[in-house]
Amino acid sequence: MSRNTLTRRSPGRRAAFTAGLVLAVGLGVSTQTAAQATVPAPVKASAGSPSVSGFNGDVVTQIADFYGAYIDAKDDATGPDTALVKALRTHYLTPAFAKKLQAWEKKNKVDGVLRAQNIPVQWTVSEVGDSLEVVVTLTFGGGESPTTTTRFIVEQEPTGQITDIRTTSIASARASAADRSVSGSTGDSVTRVADFFGAYVDAKDAPVGPDTALVKALRTHYLTPAFAKKLQAWEKKNKVDGVLRAQNAPVDWTVSEGANSREIAVTHSFGGGESPTVRTDLVVKLEPVFGDVTDIRTTSAR
Repeated sequence: MSRNTLTRRSPGRRAAFTAGLVLAVGLGVSTQTAAQATVPAPVKASAGSPSVSGFNGDVVTQIADFYGAYIDAKDDATGPDTALVKALRTHYLTPAFAKKLQAWEKKNKVDGVLRAQNIPVQWTVSEVGDSLEVVVTLTFGGGESPTTTTRFIVEQEPTGQITDIRTTSIASARASAADRSVSGSTGDSVTRVADFFGAYVDAKDAPVGPDTALVKALRTHYLTPAFAKKLQAWEKKNKVDGVLRAQNAPVDWTVSEGANSREIAVTHSFGGGESPTVRTDLVVKLEPVFGDVTDIRTTSAR
């Protein structure tokens, strides 16, 4: 399969099937941190979570892949996964913007990607007209904590890397009913598996060739050590990528609830255009406390 170019497509990868994934209402971004830090919690079962799906190479969902995996890395139960944070920033940010962001963080003493010291409980990525710009909305707090919403514009270059993250007002960030939005909840199992597979596909399908550093960091973060070892043996025997169950990257995919709360269904479609379409159905099994992947098995291929 030829590599997909990083252009805007519609409907995009990980566009939600259910209604209600709209841009949240809130105040514009400030450099102030949210009121209370988030304490890592066991991954939640996904009762009521929507299925998410879309195409490889979509701008909205590539940003969602980045933010979803980045939040997972910062929210690791044992402390921030600095290796994954670094790999994600190297992959998704241009070198010039990465340097600019480091200077901003040194001055403002908060994470420049999240614009906060702590972790959002929910996030939304929405299109707003410009094919290379999206709006990211992060919601902090909940429960007994005050809820704080921050919003900013994330801008990409045509090859797909992020060139700017800047604050925006409510008026300039408002999306229309026709605009696509992708949402996630921190700690939700469907969201977590979608974050992993989305970023993994981006890493494998990078324009200059697979980003092996990001692939390694993602596998280390999301897979249990025992399953990672088992997967390497499987790959050595079968000569294909064990996460994708293929040698190439899918053109579209869907993540949804599985047969029980600790199993997530993942469907990949390969080919398209002049190529025949091949579909594979996978089941991803999660361990019950932190949601790490303990198994990936194929249920059908056609």
